[in-house]
Amino acid sequence: MIVGTPSHRLILEPERVGDFAVWGEISEHRTAGGNMRPRNGKDWDAFKAANADKMIVTADQRDEMVGMAVGARKNVPIMKYANAKGQTEVSMVWRDKQNGRLWKGRIDKLLLNHTICDLKTTRDCHRRKFETQSYALGYHIKMSIYWSGYLTLTGHMAHPKLLAIDSKAPYESAVYRVTSDVLLQGADERDELLAMLDKCEETNTWPAELDEETDLMLPTWLGAGEQDSLEEFAEPEVEA
Repeated sequence: MIVGTPSHRLILEPERVGDFAVWGEISEHRTAGGNMRPRNGKDWDAFKAANADKMIVTADQRDEMVGMAVGARKNVPIMKYANAKGQTEVSMVWRDKQNGRLWKGRIDKLLLNHTICDLKTTRDCHRRKFETQSYALGYHIKMSIYWSGYLTLTGHMAHPKLLAIDSKAPYESAVYRVTSDVLLQGADERDELLAMLDKCEETNTWPAELDEETDLMLPTWLGAGEQDSLEEFAEPEVEA
């Protein structure tokens, strides 16, 4: 996440490259052996004070950011959106008409044709891995909330896109359309979470997700042979 925010700027707003200050570029930031010095002490304090208006990254983080930006520029679909006319870092604040709750969101880039672009750094942008990550991190819920907020504020139905780029070399990237089916699934799960929140607030009861012991299930893609080989590690029942 430390690298994610400045990477967003470098890809979507390359003209803001001056917003960053790099620790580790000059000899004063390095030990005699060439290793980067810890970020503490008088030199670090002076560096922070001199760059109080900038985002500070290390030389290694800078190299990672540049790698991602270069990787993105090799991907025609991503650059189509990165170079398109629009606004970056667009904040939205709205009140939901159904539940009355106040919501807030920030769009990475909003295009003139009502396209919402959400840039994500990831370990693997390929479809199988990224789809799993997207669901685990609730991207479908987030995008459904943004879609709803944009409709509430503007009266227009947005076209959400997830722009995914690997955080490690060779920095591959991909663009995913967020379909209506995904938005509906996200909306359903959002409503379930809101209902849970309503109940907790009403009763002032905040239970744990799992109040009792439960079985650890193996992934569905794991073959039966692998499951059988793990049975020897099963924990015996504990008598009350």
